[in-house]
Amino acid sequence: GDGLMVISRFDTGVRKRPRFAWWRMLTWVLLLAAAFGGVQYIHHAQAVWEALQKVPPGGSDSQQITAGLHGLLGWDIGYLIGAFVVVVACAGCILRQAWARSVLRVVALLLCVWVAYGGVTLWHQWQGIDPGSVQEGQQLMADFGRVLRINLALRAVSVPLLLWLAWQLGQPAVRLQFRSRPG
Repeated sequence: GDGLMVISRFDTGVRKRPRFAWWRMLTWVLLLAAAFGGVQYIHHAQAVWEALQKVPPGGSDSQQITAGLHGLLGWDIGYLIGAFVVVVACAGCILRQAWARSVLRVVALLLCVWVAYGGVTLWHQWQGIDPGSVQEGQQLMADFGRVLRINLALRAVSVPLLLWLAWQLGQPAVRLQFRSRPG
């Protein structure tokens, strides 16, 4: 009836604290990385734009340079748009908006493919470099090799983390933490 309260011998009256959500931590890291990348793309696009303004008109050399700079600018804008999508999806997940969960799952899977593809491409480019053709010699190759190994290691860690994030966002316990927009 009304007011009847059943207390179980297992009910201690203490509420369980929510467990630490690693998926949220990874979402924050992804948001910060995308924001940092976005700033880098903006700076690079500004430098390309300034270089584009300095190209003298006319001539086939100028046209080739202009076309190359327009290509770089296009890539910068594409990457900037991608970074913006990642930031928005991450922010939505951090705020536990239901729409953002499925968006970030797709974004994480696409990033996983992109990161893996970039790593394989980078590795093949590294294998194609002839050390004897580099005029600066062995020190430049050693420096480049160290940067390449760091890049590949970060990519090797990123791929399973992105897959795990996409998987976590599909789990029922995580799905229940998101709320729909009041309509």
